[in-house]
Amino acid sequence: MKVVEFENTKLHYRVAGKGDPVIFLHGFLESSSMWDAIAVQVAALGFKTILVDFPCHGESRFEGEICTMAFMAGCVDALCKVEDYKNPFVFGHSMGGYVGLELLKKRGIQLTLVHSNFWDDSGPKKMDRNRVVSIVKQNKMRLLNEAIPNLFATKNRDNCEGIIRDLICEAATIPSTEIIASTKGMRDRLHNGEVLEMHEVKMIHGELDTVVKTEKLNEELSLLKNQPNIQLISDAGHMSIWERPNALIKCIKTNLRV
Repeated sequence: MKVVEFENTKLHYRVAGKGDPVIFLHGFLESSSMWDAIAVQVAALGFKTILVDFPCHGESRFEGEICTMAFMAGCVDALCKVEDYKNPFVFGHSMGGYVGLELLKKRGIQLTLVHSNFWDDSGPKKMDRNRVVSIVKQNKMRLLNEAIPNLFATKNRDNCEGIIRDLICEAATIPSTEIIASTKGMRDRLHNGEVLEMHEVKMIHGELDTVVKTEKLNEELSLLKNQPNIQLISDAGHMSIWERPNALIKCIKTNLRV
């Protein structure tokens, strides 16, 4: 595990393979380990893979009230500067996609949003984030046991039962204060439709995703002048990396042009 420091926060990350850099960004309550199996396949194709633990996740700790998406992007930008990465491929899952959009404001990257979106939270969604904060203050396990299974399509939960259990156990190691800090960071993020208008951004979307709902996605896309390229994974919710791994790696290979 390597470390880079940004504004008194140490970002932990792993590098493997040789070739053009491919940075994998995980989602909320996850860690770099979610990408392990995918990264092995990508490295075998002749790429250098970089797996990041965001602040408030994995090995990277955070001290502060709000861990913003822009701050997380600043950490990844610092990594790119230290490693001298020029125009890397970036795949951002869920919250990782929010960070990727902020990173795109700082440097040239080839970004794919994986089960993520580009709009800000609505009023009701902000209230839901505040509800999460209240729950975590009282009992973070209640949140984990409620939220993590719902990331998977209902039809896939039985087959992914072991993965769901492991994700809950891993998320349980995150301090409650840090779950709250990153929740507030997502709540306060910006609408980044203009970023998609200015840059070529790709998207991978799950047909059964209840976090990034297809109806909402289509509504927001209709407001853009330039439509991003979207790859649809059938029979997948928010977690195609476990629900439909072969379909996801196929999409990733296409976006890497291999």
